[in-house]
Amino acid sequence: MRRFFSTVMAMAFLLPLSANALGIQVIIKGETVVFRDVPQTAWFATYVQQAAEAGIVNGYEDGQNHYTGRFGPENSVTVAEALKIAVEGAGYDAPLYGAMIDSGVRSHWASPYVSVAKAEGFSVSTRNSHLDRPATRAEVAEIFTSAFDVDINVQNVGNLYRDVPESTTNAASIEALSRDDVVSGDTDVNGQATGTFRPLDPINRAEVVKIVINARMKYGEPGTGKKPAQASDTIVHYTSAGGFSPSVLRVAKGTSVTFINDTTNPLWVASNPHPVHTDYPGFDSLKSLGQGEFYVFTFTRIGSWGYHNHFMPSQGGTIVVQ
Repeated sequence: MRRFFSTVMAMAFLLPLSANALGIQVIIKGETVVFRDVPQTAWFATYVQQAAEAGIVNGYEDGQNHYTGRFGPENSVTVAEALKIAVEGAGYDAPLYGAMIDSGVRSHWASPYVSVAKAEGFSVSTRNSHLDRPATRAEVAEIFTSAFDVDINVQNVGNLYRDVPESTTNAASIEALSRDDVVSGDTDVNGQATGTFRPLDPINRAEVVKIVINARMKYGEPGTGKKPAQASDTIVHYTSAGGFSPSVLRVAKGTSVTFINDTTNPLWVASNPHPVHTDYPGFDSLKSLGQGEFYVFTFTRIGSWGYHNHFMPSQGGTIVVQ
């Protein structure tokens, strides 16, 4: 019997789920959901509950976006799913990255997470054709070391597991997570280490939620507050100190500018003049933005374009498109 975590009994996950077993109850986006396929006594129950209530995972939904009560702990994790779990677990603002960085796979549900991977330099393949295939254990290790900004400088790489020589792709990521007790190798039925990791085998959902909870405990949430570095010069902040900052922003034609509300006051970004917003038709958020929310507009017309907060017209700024 082989295991991915040395601290969990191997047989516990392989035993059939009892029809009478009580599933765990979690709160997801204010809604109570019972995962019927996650018995309260299962080794992975606590990890699933923590990950669900942290907003990292939410189980399966039906065609009407209703939760089905299934988590699928034994199902293989795809590259896209592993990327989502790691990015959410590390605290990145995936929608913000998605608004600023072209993922190249905008038709895919995981597009914002791919934008994070591209902006932050994850080495995992994010081509559309790869996103929906089962992720290998080695790929998951690389995704997590990237997302959690883990130091992968490990001495004597290739000596920890018999099946992970130095030449193994992502060997350093595997050993770094093992060094930090985020993952471990296989064990037999007696809990004894077998010295193997199976880097090319798939990994299931129960195992990945344990990784993400362990990673958060070890590394925290390094993605919190981060923004795409290459897009930092196209962001305008709405601040309580003085309105829009910078008040004048020069960009090239075709640039997308992101307006972020950093205050508790409502923000409605709109082109001058107030209240008709007609100088640049379409440059109008058309709604109120709360704290932390943002509006993105792509400027395709050369000129100097004034704008303001519709709720406070005296506070405005200018976008100069060259």
